[in-house]
Amino acid sequence: MSVAHEVAGALLAQLGAFLAVLLIASAAHKALSWRRTRMVVENFAGVPRRAASFAAVAACALEGVAGLLLLLPDDRRAGAALASAILGLYLALIVRAVAQRRGAVDCGCSFGASPRRLGTFEIARNLLLLASALLLLRFEDAVAPLVPSQLLAACALLALYGAVDQLTALHPLRQGTVL
Repeated sequence: MSVAHEVAGALLAQLGAFLAVLLIASAAHKALSWRRTRMVVENFAGVPRRAASFAAVAACALEGVAGLLLLLPDDRRAGAALASAILGLYLALIVRAVAQRRGAVDCGCSFGASPRRLGTFEIARNLLLLASALLLLRFEDAVAPLVPSQLLAACALLALYGAVDQLTALHPLRQGTVL
């Protein structure tokens, strides 16, 4: 195996570890912020009130399962497929809300407590996350075995992801004043 293939495999493994940590953290956050999660399911996703609790439980469970599967070498393909489906659905819901001019609705997309206007950043972010999951699905055979240090790096990337999310909420791009 060439050095380029080894590097690509290690980078794919790191990407998988990041997506796993992100999905597990997202599932935990949804469970810990149950009231907000139910409201997001109703107001953002449009699930009827009588089915909102079931849909919220399903979202938490599916995110957690996808994250765990991404960490297991024999189940990584299933995890990448499930992550792709979840992220694709979230992207479609965001695009729908923006197209319907419902940008002020809370999508539950951030770990922060305050809802933000949906726009280009959320679409681009979710498109990138979906592309990452699809990349893992497509090249699953090339992914190197996960090493413990990659989990630590994934946690650091998650912290950076959260920081960027918080910073974009403050940036003038959010209000459409620059670009």
